[in-house]
Amino acid sequence: MTPSDFVGLVGVIACLVAYAGLQMGRLQHDDLRYIGLNILSPACLLVSLMHDFNLAAVITQVLWLGLSLIGLLRAMYARSRKTERLGAKCAETET
Repeated sequence: MTPSDFVGLVGVIACLVAYAGLQMGRLQHDDLRYIGLNILSPACLLVSLMHDFNLAAVITQVLWLGLSLIGLLRAMYARSRKTERLGAKCAETET
């Protein structure tokens, strides 16, 4: 097994763990662990694809990575908004 094969397998495992966690209710779509796995997976697969290039697979993984990064930004924004609202509520209660 080559190093690129190993990295590719890590990517496949990350993808399957994320999907299984979502399907079994252990992870939510906005859970940072789920999003992290969805970023790790295509990143590893892209590394593997550098060794054995396949255009369709590269396009799929680039889009998957891009969408996952958008999901990460949205989740972080939602968390910061929630923190701001909680901070405002605490400030109102103290006065």
